[in-house]
Amino acid sequence: MKKTKTICRILLLLVIVFSLTGCWDREELEDRSYVIGLGLDRSPYKGKIKVTMLLANPEVGSMQGGGGSTEKPREIISFDASDFIVAKVTANAIISRLISYDLLKIIVVSEELAKDPNFFHIIYGAVYDKEIRMNAYLAVSEEMASEYFLKNRPKMETRPHKYFQYMIEHGIENGLIPDSTLLRFFKTKESGTDLFLAMNTSAVRKKNPKFKGENEYYAGQVDATGEMDDTQFIGSAVFRNGVMIGKLTGQETSIVNTLDDTTNINDFLLNIPNPFPGKQKSFAARVMKRENNKVKMNLKGPGPKIFITLPLKFEIMSNPSMVDFSKKKNQEIIKKEIARHFKIEHEKMLRKVQREFKGAPFPLSYNARKYFGTIQEYKKFNWNKSYLNADIYVKADVEIVDYGRVTKKAGN
Repeated sequence: MKKTKTICRILLLLVIVFSLTGCWDREELEDRSYVIGLGLDRSPYKGKIKVTMLLANPEVGSMQGGGGSTEKPREIISFDASDFIVAKVTANAIISRLISYDLLKIIVVSEELAKDPNFFHIIYGAVYDKEIRMNAYLAVSEEMASEYFLKNRPKMETRPHKYFQYMIEHGIENGLIPDSTLLRFFKTKESGTDLFLAMNTSAVRKKNPKFKGENEYYAGQVDATGEMDDTQFIGSAVFRNGVMIGKLTGQETSIVNTLDDTTNINDFLLNIPNPFPGKQKSFAARVMKRENNKVKMNLKGPGPKIFITLPLKFEIMSNPSMVDFSKKKNQEIIKKEIARHFKIEHEKMLRKVQREFKGAPFPLSYNARKYFGTIQEYKKFNWNKSYLNADIYVKADVEIVDYGRVTKKAGN
């Protein structure tokens, strides 16, 4: 009897297990249409926004689709909606496949909408949608987002998700754009103490832009020619309390990235004034950041003082004056010039943001909190007001690890 019961239980267990292995709820890849880029603009209709969806075809470039697929790699639609969450349902009146935000890489917002006082309430819907990941990026374009996606035509990357992945990752690594994820945006807004930088992008190239110094451009101002896409990622849009209030150039954004220990910047190239006689006024150097900055503060008295030390390593990439770097004297000259240049440029940028945008462009307030014993003391200090009167001093701790191949003048 016991043996029979045992067999019945085993059979029942097997029936239950096998019933769970069915594919009745399986969803095929081809059944979905994935939104890679989402554009948000002002709508002419009150209480509405214009939503643009950059939809990727998952079969193009995949093994399932094969190499000879004639289907388009992407599709773009724009329409007015109450919000971008319910807009997925509206989009299915046009697109045959089920709309999904699972692979959303970037949300592009026009400057016009980003400067709207209600912008934060519009974008906050991303928190409630479980499909939208907080590692998606927020970007701002000077033109309308709907126009941005239509003009964005990559020459080398047919798959839109790969194009945005490469452009954003490499831009952050080079320091030209900020690491502007939705998570950072909402955390900065919640703290209410510091500024947030969103990456600046544009698919409209300016006509006859003025030539400027290295990376002193906003998106769309780099005067490049050739067979290429006009889309540019450089610089940043500055947000205070969830609303855009201004912009920083690519060079200024790069400076912020060296000050912000929470970014993924590791090394980048830049030009530094040449301290030696010669026709060329600058030399190229690779900057490597391997350690966190050292921040000390004196928050007593009416004028707080903030001291920031940047531990940086350098590789000299050019030697326009053909200087002999085997001599200690020349090594000290170039080290002092690098330290002087970083001090001047970093302090100038911080003063500009402090005066024009009334805040710190990176989470500096977190460093200040450790100087207070209680939350009440910190609130009484009133960081937002006190920071505006602070004197900020930047020092570059320079270590040159490579002076390059050329060390002596030709003929010596």
